[in-house]
Amino acid sequence: MIEFAEPEMGKVRVKVVGVGNAGGNIVRRISRERLPGVECGAINTAIKDLGNCPEVRSLQIGGGLTHGHGAGMDPAVGRKAALEDATKIRDFIGQCDVLFLAAGFGKGTGTGATPAIAEMALAAGTLTVALVTTPFSFEKRRHHEVAEEGLEEIRDRVDAFVPLSNQRLFSMPAMAAVEDAFAYMDEAILQAVRGIVDVLIRGGRMSLDLADMRTLLKGAGQAAVAVGSGKGETRVADILKGLKEYPFLDDGRLGRPRDLLVSLIGGRDLLSKEIEEITASVAEMADGDPKMTLGMHIDETMQGEIRAMVLAAGQVQPSAPATQDFDLFGDAMLRGVPGLYRPAQFSKGRGPGAEREQVPAGKDDSEYPSYLRKGKGLQFPGARG
Repeated sequence: MIEFAEPEMGKVRVKVVGVGNAGGNIVRRISRERLPGVECGAINTAIKDLGNCPEVRSLQIGGGLTHGHGAGMDPAVGRKAALEDATKIRDFIGQCDVLFLAAGFGKGTGTGATPAIAEMALAAGTLTVALVTTPFSFEKRRHHEVAEEGLEEIRDRVDAFVPLSNQRLFSMPAMAAVEDAFAYMDEAILQAVRGIVDVLIRGGRMSLDLADMRTLLKGAGQAAVAVGSGKGETRVADILKGLKEYPFLDDGRLGRPRDLLVSLIGGRDLLSKEIEEITASVAEMADGDPKMTLGMHIDETMQGEIRAMVLAAGQVQPSAPATQDFDLFGDAMLRGVPGLYRPAQFSKGRGPGAEREQVPAGKDDSEYPSYLRKGKGLQFPGARG
């Protein structure tokens, strides 16, 4: 297992921690890349799921509450488990400058424990970024409710968070199998982390230091990411195509961010005109007038190749009208705000004050969202995950 190293003067300490089963699987993929300067860990309530990540340092939480089992798809249990072992979590994370939290939202441990863990890290002065996935449309409505509430819980408990919809992956023609979608999501989060780490830890002509990254991400709130790569003569065109067709963006738009971080990695043949073309195209993908920061690293092994990652931080969200038609089982994203997850709560033409549909008489209400259960309002017991 990977042991977290002691801090060194001048070294940026970066850790990636997966929370819950989905988060553990994501971090396992990241750990296999052995990103320079990055330490990986996994936190879960279920011992058996931690056994799936033997290559990363792990911490089982909530033993007195769950007895080594999962959170039973109850986010309140996930949160209580984190609070029960708060001291262990703080020791596990240790001294850290930048913490990436990876989790799947929609069930118990990931959605419940992640906001609590993030709050602990933030209180310690750690720059904290969460990358969280949201459910497929075929998953139960309750999972969508939990994911939505989880996003609201984490919003003020991290510096920046990036919501990534699993359902968006099925918009890609080649993404027919669920396992392929999971693999793509793991890779997407890996590339987002790599793009930040490459310009933060590795030296270079246009690297960023920790103070720069804090300026970009401190209190940024919702963010969006896009990744593209290319080789050979068409590499710039391939990058721009990849960025604009990135499945987690709406119509190739980066929303209305406060800041744009463009991370470019290439060989010694990376040309200034290529950099100019990429950054100009990225600027056109964003609304408003965001500040752009360029980070660049030259990698001797990437001759003839360029890799780009764009982070659009500090998303300014438009006010949604009172009457909104959200399609839970179609596109569960609010137009114009990349990554924002909005499950349906109201039928078309009915505002928040309208009478809500009820569970049909005689039906078991356990699979219906709380707002459809008779006598119950929309409920969220603690942090969800």
